[in-house]
Amino acid sequence: MAILEFGEYLPDLPDFNNPGVTEAKNVIPGVGSYLQFPGQVVYSNALGARCQGAVSGKDNSGNSANFAGDATKLYKLASAAYSDVSVVGGYTTNSEENWHFTQYGDLLVATNNTNQPQGYFLSTSSAFFELTAELRGRYCASVRNFLVFGNVTDLIDGSVPNRVRWSALNDPTDFTVSPVTQSDYNDLDGSKGWIKQIVGGEYGVIFQERAITRMVYVGSPAVFQFDEVESGRGTQFPYSVVKVGNNIFYLGYDGFYIFDGNQSIPIGEGKVNRTFFDEVDLTYKERVCATADINKQVIYVAYPADGNSGGNPNKILMYNYAPEAKTRWSYCDGLNLEFINISISEGTTLEQLDAISASLDALTVSLDSRTWTGETYILSGFDSSHKQVNFTGDALTALLETTEAQLTPSGRTNLLRVRPVVDGSGTVAMQLGTRNLLSESVTWGSALSVDQVGDVQTRSNARFHRARVNISGGFNHAQGIDVIEYKPAGRR
Repeated sequence: MAILEFGEYLPDLPDFNNPGVTEAKNVIPGVGSYLQFPGQVVYSNALGARCQGAVSGKDNSGNSANFAGDATKLYKLASAAYSDVSVVGGYTTNSEENWHFTQYGDLLVATNNTNQPQGYFLSTSSAFFELTAELRGRYCASVRNFLVFGNVTDLIDGSVPNRVRWSALNDPTDFTVSPVTQSDYNDLDGSKGWIKQIVGGEYGVIFQERAITRMVYVGSPAVFQFDEVESGRGTQFPYSVVKVGNNIFYLGYDGFYIFDGNQSIPIGEGKVNRTFFDEVDLTYKERVCATADINKQVIYVAYPADGNSGGNPNKILMYNYAPEAKTRWSYCDGLNLEFINISISEGTTLEQLDAISASLDALTVSLDSRTWTGETYILSGFDSSHKQVNFTGDALTALLETTEAQLTPSGRTNLLRVRPVVDGSGTVAMQLGTRNLLSESVTWGSALSVDQVGDVQTRSNARFHRARVNISGGFNHAQGIDVIEYKPAGRR
């Protein structure tokens, strides 16, 4: 008996003797198996135009909040409906820009480079307000007790795309340069290109086009120390940058990386890098966006691939960053999204409790419980109708293809019986792919169903075999193919 496992998705490698799988479509990479990927379900009303950014967060009491932005407005979600919470007069976001958000305590900050930075206190605000008139910025982050902007336009020097500027200590509204408040700025090496993203935390990480710089708080008079830790490596895809724990996932000029604070570790070379760059439509680099699902330990990268509609992402690459994961990558296609993000389930209001219980006394969960504040993190996005969709629907039809193997060394094989190792109630159909010379194209047989004991009876005679498994309906784990019965074929 031979086992062809559904190993790591490695489309960049040859089909023959590929150590992984050549197809992993509409599945989530898990630990030792692939999992079902849910379809999208419309959740909200429509924004006024294409979604150009979205974010979720929690206020100081733990109540969830979801926001989104289009070219002219910022919106807040309540009871599955987005309502306009823009500053009076709205905004003028360019089509090649996105809204970028960061949370500083209870304050949500939004910036789009064209308008002044916007602020919204999650606990008390009913609309955004202008945070400062000192500058505009493309990117923002919270670093220690400072609000930081990168790639800025300020009142004195105009546009300075390699400038980092930060607020006063503990005051995200004060950007007047002062040694007393520690508000100041620093210009990075302009030969390394524009600042393309800032990631906050205990220290800041600044991505330029051709460099990665770490900014560390050192106090007065310098305030921050800037150390270029990567030279020649950066990003042209600002919304591919996602922080997970102490690591940062990003898409560089030549592929996917994890930056650990000191160095970039390649995670796509020999796996998906070549496939991605063969497919991505670089006309819409700003549409490539990534988000991290901490529950599944998966990063999703949505991008406009071949056949996209007007630049909308139509494909998602998935990467499982858990150290134990052996099936690191997979993908989903056939989409038409404007943006992808992680939303947080909405909290329950007192009015909504009427649909749960006719009496407060009859509630089985205390009103003080965080059950009512919104606790579930959901993979979401915005479809081409500008509506929020949640990936909580029925499982999409999965497709997995094994490596191509020569079961009989130096000869042909009569393959008689195989067994798909798929745990769950989904309907499994299998096709065999065969050829006798590596110079030939693969011939796929008709779809075969499993019998009452879970086997697939085959009558296939060829030198090289591979298996394609389609799974419709829900399933738990897809692990591989057991080759149960085969024998060498006679020579002619």
